[in-house]
Amino acid sequence: MKQFKYIFLIVGLSISTISCKKFLNIVPTDNLSGNNFWQTRKDVEGFTNGLYRILRTKTAQSGGFFPVADIRCTPLNSVTGNLFISQLSTNNLRGLVASNQQWTSGYNFQNMTYWVSFYDIIQGANILYAQVDKVPDPSLSETDKKRYKAEAVFMRNLAYFFIVRLYGDVPYYTNAYNEEPLPRTPMLTVLNNCIADMNAVKADLPWTYSDPSLVGVRAMRGGAIALLMHMNMWAAGFDEVNKTKYYTEVKNLGAEITSTNDYSLLPLTEDSNKQLFKGRTKESLFEILQNANYGEKFSTQASFWNLVSHYPLKGAITNTNSLAYYDKKFMDQIYSDGLPDLRKDIWFENRSASNGTFQFKKFANVYVSGTEVLNDDDIIVFRLSDALLLTAEAEAELGEEAEAKRYVNMVRQRAKATDITSSGNDLKDDIYFERVRELMGEGHYYYDLVRTKKILDSKYCYRVMTVSDYNARAWTWPIDPSALLNNPNMTLNNFWR
Repeated sequence: MKQFKYIFLIVGLSISTISCKKFLNIVPTDNLSGNNFWQTRKDVEGFTNGLYRILRTKTAQSGGFFPVADIRCTPLNSVTGNLFISQLSTNNLRGLVASNQQWTSGYNFQNMTYWVSFYDIIQGANILYAQVDKVPDPSLSETDKKRYKAEAVFMRNLAYFFIVRLYGDVPYYTNAYNEEPLPRTPMLTVLNNCIADMNAVKADLPWTYSDPSLVGVRAMRGGAIALLMHMNMWAAGFDEVNKTKYYTEVKNLGAEITSTNDYSLLPLTEDSNKQLFKGRTKESLFEILQNANYGEKFSTQASFWNLVSHYPLKGAITNTNSLAYYDKKFMDQIYSDGLPDLRKDIWFENRSASNGTFQFKKFANVYVSGTEVLNDDDIIVFRLSDALLLTAEAEAELGEEAEAKRYVNMVRQRAKATDITSSGNDLKDDIYFERVRELMGEGHYYYDLVRTKKILDSKYCYRVMTVSDYNARAWTWPIDPSALLNNPNMTLNNFWR
C-alpha cells in the first residue's frame, strides 16, 4: 500500500496538541466541519486512511503494544538478564517504572500509559461518521457512505476495545465534536455500547475487497465479527450473570464467519506461514501493514520477533543468540514430544534450549538493511484461527461439546495434529491450550489469562496474580497523570498510584 498522502487533519489541527492539555475537549474547526474539506470521495478516503495511520503509529512504534501481551505474566526468561523481561513477566510494573530501564527509552513502555492516540482515533471516527453523509460528491454512493460509516464504527470500537483491556474503565463518547471533560465509564458499559454499535453496521462492510492491497488492512466484515467475538468474550469474563448471552453471541458469530468462502485457513508449510504473516491472505481478518519497499517500517520493538529471534532472522551474522526463551516445562506442557504437530516443527528451533539458541521462527519475513536483518511481517491483529478458537471456547462454555470440538479441530487438522476428543473441563482446557499454541507471539496470551481468570491459577499461569490484586485491577496498566489535566472528572488506576 502506498504511504498515505493526506496529513490527517485531526493530528495536524487539534487533537494531538489539545488533548495533552485539555482531555477530550475538542473544539470544532472549519477544516473539519465546514465547506473547506468534506467535498469529495478523495476527502473521505484521505480522512479514513488517517485513522489507520494513527493506529499504526500508536501500536507499531516503541512501547511494545503487542509484544507486552506475550511477556506479561508469561514463562518467558531473559538470556542476558534483561530487567524488563523479568519485571513484566512477574507483573512488577512499579519496578519497571522505578528502574527506568526501557521505561522511557528502548521499548519506552511509558507509552503504554498514554491513551491520547486512541482518543485521536475515536474522535476522528466520530467525525467521519458524522460528516460522510454530507459529502456532495455524486460518485460517493449510499453504499459507499454506509461502508465508510461502518469503517468509522469499527475503528472507534477497536480503539475502545484496546483501551478497556489496558485500563479497565475509560471515558466513552460517540459525538463528533465533544467539548466536555468526561469521567470514566464502567468497562462493561463501554463494551456493551460497542457491541450494539458494531452489530448495527457490520453488514455494511464487505466480506473482502477485490483490490488485494486492501484485504485485511482495511476493515472487513470478518474483522468486525472477530472484534465482536473478542468484546463479547472479554465481557463474559467480567459479567458472570450475563455470560451465557455473550457466549451465545460468539457462537452465532462463529456460524456467520464460517458461512462465507471469503475466509479460509492457509495450509501450514514454511512458505505459507511466511505468506500468512506477510499479510493480506484469506486467513487475515484485520492486520497492520508493514512494507519496507514503501518505507512502512515498524519499530524493532513492535514485534515479538525481536525477543525470540537471532541470525539469520534477526541482526548481524554475529548475532547467534535470542534475547529470550520459554521455560522448558511450559514448552513441554503445550507441545508433548512424540505427538504430531507441524507448528512445533516449523515454528521452533532448539525449542527447550535456555542458552540463547532457542528461536521462534513464526515471524520469518525479513529484509537486509546495511549489516542488519530486520523483520517485514505485518502485525496480524485478528485471523480466522483466532475466531474459530473463540467459537470453540464459547460452544464449550455453553455445553455444546460436539460443535466445540468441530471448531477447535479445524485448527488442529491444519497443523496435522490429532483431533481433540475430550469433554467437560478437560475439553475447555484443551481449547485454552490450543489458543496458547496457535496464537503464541501474536498478542493474545496475557489477555486470555486475564479474561478467563486463569491468571489466578498456577495450572495455566506460571506467574500467578493474587485474587486481591486481580480484584484491585492489577491486570491494568497505569494511566499517565496527564489524563487529569483540566479534567476534574478523571481518576487514575488506584492499584498503580
